[in-house]
Amino acid sequence: MEEYNDDEYTSKTERKRESDRLQQVGEQLMNMKPADLNRLPLSDRLRRAVDASKQISAHEARRRHAQFVGRVMREDSGDKVELAMEELNNPYRLRWLMDWQEKLYALDNIKQGEAMVQEMIARYEHGDRQHLRNLTRNALSARVGDDADNNAKDKFKRERRKLSDYIQNLEKQQLL
Repeated sequence: MEEYNDDEYTSKTERKRESDRLQQVGEQLMNMKPADLNRLPLSDRLRRAVDASKQISAHEARRRHAQFVGRVMREDSGDKVELAMEELNNPYRLRWLMDWQEKLYALDNIKQGEAMVQEMIARYEHGDRQHLRNLTRNALSARVGDDADNNAKDKFKRERRKLSDYIQNLEKQQLL
C-alpha cells in the first residue's frame, strides 16, 4: 500500500492567494516606467502583455488585464521578475553608492582609489573602467581643505558631481 503524500498538493485557497498576489505584481508591472521595465528579466510574452496594458484605460479592463499578466508570470519566469522588482525597490542599493563615495573621499592618496575602482567595476561590469578611473582620479586630486579658495572648492564640487552622475547612470543601466 502506498503512503499518502500531500507535499505537492496545494489547496484551492492557496492557489487563489497566489493568483491574487500575482495580480498585484501584475498591476505594479503595468504601472512601472519603461526604463525600469527594461531592467527587469521579462520574457517576450510578459513584455508584450505589459506593453499592451498601456492602451487600456477602463478600470475593470485594467483589472482583468492585470489578472492576465499575473497568469503569464505564473506560466513564465514570475519568480525571477518578483526578485528583480524587490531588488529594484531596495533602498540599500543607493545607500551602497553613497557609502562607496564617502569611503573614496576619505582615502589618503590617489593610489588607494584603484581598489575602490575595482570594487565598483566588479559590481557594475558594464561600466567603462578607464572613464571611472579618470573620474575618480580627478575627484581625488581636486579635494581641498577648509582654507581653499572658491575656485578650488567649485572645481571639487564639479568633479564630485561628474563622478556621482556617472555612478548613478551605471546604477540606472544595471540589469537586475
